[in-house]
Amino acid sequence: MASKGPRKPSVTRKGNKVVQDCGTCQKEVTSKDETLQCEVCMQVFHITCENVSSEIYTVLAANIASSTLHWFCNACNRGAVKLFNVMNNIQLRQEKLEKDVSELKEDFDRHKENSYEKKEVDCMIAQAIQADKRKLNVIVRNLPEQESNNAMSQGTSDENQVAGLLDELDIGNVNIAEIERLPASRDKSNGRKSPRLLKVRFKDMKSKLLVLQRARNLSKSKSPVYKNVYISPDLTYEQRQQDRKLREELRNRRGKGEKNIKIFKGSIVHTEELESDTETTKND
Repeated sequence: MASKGPRKPSVTRKGNKVVQDCGTCQKEVTSKDETLQCEVCMQVFHITCENVSSEIYTVLAANIASSTLHWFCNACNRGAVKLFNVMNNIQLRQEKLEKDVSELKEDFDRHKENSYEKKEVDCMIAQAIQADKRKLNVIVRNLPEQESNNAMSQGTSDENQVAGLLDELDIGNVNIAEIERLPASRDKSNGRKSPRLLKVRFKDMKSKLLVLQRARNLSKSKSPVYKNVYISPDLTYEQRQQDRKLREELRNRRGKGEKNIKIFKGSIVHTEELESDTETTKND
């Protein structure tokens, strides 16, 4: 069984020599060993330490380079399965979004003489385009920032802050395209200036979903720097309004004594229904 605690680094130094260690047994990996690299944590493992047979190793070694097959260590596999299920749902929603945009454009062509419908369709298309532009973004709240008038210095500081945040989340390798501080705002309750929101754009959906999945652990952080940091998807104005209404409805229903309810995929559902659907999916 894999350890639940943080692993030691897989790369160490012995004098001037860089040595790669197995992520499970921590012993040095040599060129004679049969090893596999986990695509999530990027650590290398002896196949015997991960209970991979020589037959399976032969097949994996022949196909991983061409991206035909993928391999995850035992520790990452459970989370990877959940992550890929989420990614699959995102992909389905993205395909539906593209279909909706196409249908909206067709609808516009059919009703182009009606100015009201044209305006409504244009608005919906603009919303869909905005949502698509933000699909790889997350917004980070309460992450400290350095007071600086130098843009380069500010950018370097934000990069260091994000690097520290990723370390806190125990994420070693994600593909970041851009880091940007959004316009300043003030705390309306006492006029105190708070850290500006930080927008992080990733190069791929896998990196974004991994960060969002790990972000739930920040509330349990022992560091005062990260304990009150929140990470959320970058929503459009319309999506934020819808999310606000849903959360308000959830609070009202819970206040009236309704239990075992939560927000799931844009709706308020009973947890028993989710468990039932999950069980049905497993049986199928």
